[in-house]
Amino acid sequence: MANALSYGFVSLAHLATERVTTVGMERVWDAIQMTADEWNRQINGLMASFVERTVLYSERFMLPGSGTLQPLDENGNPSVVRETGYFDVAYPLQGGGTAWGTNRVSRALMTVEEANRQTLMALQRDSDWVRRHLLASVFDNVAWSFADPEYGSITIQPLANTDTVTYLRVGGSNAVDEHYLAQAASIDDSNNPFDDIYDELMEHPQNSGPVVVYVPTNLVASIQALTAFIEVANPDVADGVQTAVLRTAFDRGFGDEVLGMVNKCWIVEWRALPDGYMIGHARGAGPVVKMREYDNGALQGLFTEQHSPDGNLQATRMIRYAGFGVANRIAACVYYVGGASYSIPSDYGAPLSA
Repeated sequence: MANALSYGFVSLAHLATERVTTVGMERVWDAIQMTADEWNRQINGLMASFVERTVLYSERFMLPGSGTLQPLDENGNPSVVRETGYFDVAYPLQGGGTAWGTNRVSRALMTVEEANRQTLMALQRDSDWVRRHLLASVFDNVAWSFADPEYGSITIQPLANTDTVTYLRVGGSNAVDEHYLAQAASIDDSNNPFDDIYDELMEHPQNSGPVVVYVPTNLVASIQALTAFIEVANPDVADGVQTAVLRTAFDRGFGDEVLGMVNKCWIVEWRALPDGYMIGHARGAGPVVKMREYDNGALQGLFTEQHSPDGNLQATRMIRYAGFGVANRIAACVYYVGGASYSIPSDYGAPLSA
C-alpha cells in the first residue's frame, strides 16, 4: 500500500488495489474495527502516566493533615484530632467524531487502500482532538462550569492557581499554591527554570519523582545549551572520555523523544506543545488528569458505526465521548517562557468549542 498500514489492514496488504466489493465489505469492516480497538489500547497506554480513565463526574479529595503529636493528659491519653481540609474536582463529558461517506458508485469503486487511508485519517483526527482537549485541561488556569445534562452545573478545576485551597508542604505548613509559572527571559544558565519546576513540585510531600518536563520544540536548543544539560546515551555513538551521558532508560510518556536531564528533571520533547509552554510532572504522584467516559463500555474509547439514510448513501463514522479535568492539582505545573506572567496559550482556553 502507498500509505502506512493501520493495524487491521496488515493482513490485507496484498489486496490493496482490489475493490472492497471484491474482498468483501464485512472483511474490510472487521479491519476498521480491529484498527479502532488497537488504537484505543495504544492511546490509553501512552496517556497512562498522566491521565487516568474514570466514569465519575465528580470527586472529593481529602487533604493530608499537618501538625504534631498532642500532649498526654494525666491518664496518658492524647486529645482527639479532627482532620479537616479537602477540595472537589469534576470532569466534563464532551463528544467528537469524524466520518467518511460513499454512494453506490463510489462504494463499488473503493479499493482496500482507500479504506485504509480513510481509517488512518480518522485516527489522526482523533489524536488531534484528544491532545487538544487534554492540554486545554492543564493550560487553562481558571475554573469553569460545565452544564452536565444529568448532574447539572459542575465546576472543572485547573492545577493549583492560588485560589482558597491550601496544600501541605514539606515541613508541615499549609498554604495556597500557584502551579502556573512564567519567566520573560529566554532560557540560559542565568535563567534556568528547571530548579524552580523541581522545587515547585517536590515541596509537597505527596509528590515524588522522577520529575519529567515536557518541552516544545522551540525551546529545545536553549535547553540543550545549558551547562547543566546531560544528554541521553546514543547507542550508535561512542561516548567521549570527558563527556557525561545518561545511561538510564526513561519512558517518554506521550512525548516524542527523551532528550536528557537538567537539574534532576528529565527533559522530553513534545512537538505538539505550543511555543514557550512546558509541563512538569512528578510521576511518582500518579496521573494528573482524569478522562471521563460513559459507564457503558459500548460508548468508551473511539468506536465505529455505519449509517445509511436511504440505502444509497452510506457513512462510516468514528465517534469518541470523553472529557478531561484536573484531578491532582499539585502533581504537575505549567511553565511559560516568554512573559513576566502566565497567560493561557491561544486556542487552549477550556472548554474547547470543537
